[in-house]
Amino acid sequence: MDWSPLLQRWQGQVFRPGERAEIGVGKQLAAAGRPLPTSALWLRARSECDVRRALDFLARHEQGFAVRSGGHCFADLSSHAEVVLDLSELRRMELNLQGLRAGPGVSAGEASAFLTSRGRLLPTGGCPGVALGGLALVGGFGLLGRSHGLVCEQVQALRVALPGGDLVEASAHHHADLFWALRGAGAGQFGVVTELLFDTQPAQALNVVHGRWSWDCAADVIEAWQTLAPAADPRVNLELSLSASDDPEDADEGPPLIELFGVVLAEAEEVPALLAPWRRALGSLAEALCEWRLPAAAAASYLCGRLDRRCEPAWQPSQPYREHGYQFTKSGFFAQRLPAGAIQDLLAHFAADRRYAQYRELELIPWGGAYTATSDQRPHADCAFSHREAQFMIRHTAVVGARSNAELRAHARRWAQASRATVAAAGNGRVYQGYADLELPQWAQAYYGADLPRLRALKSRHDPWLLMQHAQAIEPSFQDLPKG
Repeated sequence: MDWSPLLQRWQGQVFRPGERAEIGVGKQLAAAGRPLPTSALWLRARSECDVRRALDFLARHEQGFAVRSGGHCFADLSSHAEVVLDLSELRRMELNLQGLRAGPGVSAGEASAFLTSRGRLLPTGGCPGVALGGLALVGGFGLLGRSHGLVCEQVQALRVALPGGDLVEASAHHHADLFWALRGAGAGQFGVVTELLFDTQPAQALNVVHGRWSWDCAADVIEAWQTLAPAADPRVNLELSLSASDDPEDADEGPPLIELFGVVLAEAEEVPALLAPWRRALGSLAEALCEWRLPAAAAASYLCGRLDRRCEPAWQPSQPYREHGYQFTKSGFFAQRLPAGAIQDLLAHFAADRRYAQYRELELIPWGGAYTATSDQRPHADCAFSHREAQFMIRHTAVVGARSNAELRAHARRWAQASRATVAAAGNGRVYQGYADLELPQWAQAYYGADLPRLRALKSRHDPWLLMQHAQAIEPSFQDLPKG
């Protein structure tokens, strides 16, 4: 392939296999559990013009490619053996009366720091390294989600380079169908987003809540949590984490732990009443609960993951990544409580057959609150995110290191699969599209539900050439879109 017609006008960086600089394109984790492909060409765009030139060239030469903003896709759909179109340098930010304009390469942590210094806040997730160009297109949840809604619901407009060559700004008033689809089903599906306009909120103080218990308390804590968390006041967002260290024989860190963590977004005098139901439900276990009142700046750092669950500076991986570990993640939504038997099976499997150098985690994330809002209640909720009726979500994750052998990786994969299976019968069959999973047999239905026919029709309208193609690309339907 002669790349010179593209590269002669290319403004950004270019990486080829074997070049020393190629180390700068690595990922921390191979999220699908297998070594990442070495791309024949890595194109790091510096401008919107770069993106359009790349799409035009790739389309004319029928080259496969992946789009990457931050590289956190749980199915490695942002990696490709041929070409990666890297948006990580599109990181310009501007705050004005309209809101925050940000490039897709801006990370949640960078946006938080930028906005906090200006007295504003963008609800994001709890990993500061995740880029907005991925997070805002798959839904995006975090500790402010029950009060403010999904990250994609904060988006007012997007600039997107379409496969046909057009550059458009999609909003509720222009290209409304594309605006709907990009917010929830937009990652690598309909075009390449080059800029996002977000609504922001005033930065404010809040209370952080944390509790930690030994493993023998896990069933009781889960039972109390699933009774309270999904139906709690929307200002209360408390998650559960069950973790098992990578050294089962370590006397201090070996036994699994269960933690409750999250925020109460209220005035200080209101917090005791909002937490009273939790203290009653937990009974004597409530003695383990701790609270911190954080001012606005520290609160923003906690919300985006720069502070850990006990409000200490959180460890952040250094970059560039010189090698990658392996992560296996499964997830599912639940519209009803977990039966006692399912809880026991989940816990038994979590603690069984642990291996050295294999870390495990379960995370129980409450839904409800603003997540359940309809477009009649909140206009910004009119987006391609169909998981509105769930009560909570469970994420099952196993991580092994860069030097793990094939047997340890296979064991971690089997553990994650079996962990999800212990509670699958209680689930609603739906899966968060931000936790993409290549092993799902009916992935499109699991991610998009009743929105799938409309998304397929929009795919045929905006990408009939199937330029945006990967293992979980939406299949086009050449039927007419519904009117209205």
